[in-house]
Amino acid sequence: MNAPLSKNAYHSSDILSKITSHLKGVIRRQNGGLLAFCPGHNDRKSRSLAVNVGDDGRILLKCFAGCSIDEIVGGMGLRVCDLYPDTSKAKYDPQTRAYFQEWQILEALAFDAAVLLIAARRLNEGDKLPEADLEYLSKAVIRINDAVSYSRRSHGR
Repeated sequence: MNAPLSKNAYHSSDILSKITSHLKGVIRRQNGGLLAFCPGHNDRKSRSLAVNVGDDGRILLKCFAGCSIDEIVGGMGLRVCDLYPDTSKAKYDPQTRAYFQEWQILEALAFDAAVLLIAARRLNEGDKLPEADLEYLSKAVIRINDAVSYSRRSHGR
């Protein structure tokens, strides 16, 4: 049985061929799926294993006699992971990144600038800043530097 059960773009007929080569008595059903003798139990009189392809390209197995998926794939000498398509060959399609407008960057940094001004005034008055405030100020400085770098990259500098 080399014909794919689904026209799904994720499905490869290789995985279906691999699975069906471990089954006996495979026949095509009217709904497009397959029936076979279940390797999970002594199924020799009636085909109790339904085989189909999921929307994501994985092989779906259902034993109407009640065998678990582990019993079914174990009877074939396979593992559950063998029912899934190989995703290592999937193409990564990076999305185009939407860049920020300069006014958006400045607006986002306005609060950090106000906090820095308040901290500078407190330090000028001789106050000691709590550790949590120092951590916030450190992160604010990092955000400001990141914004400068981002702005330079977006202008090709």
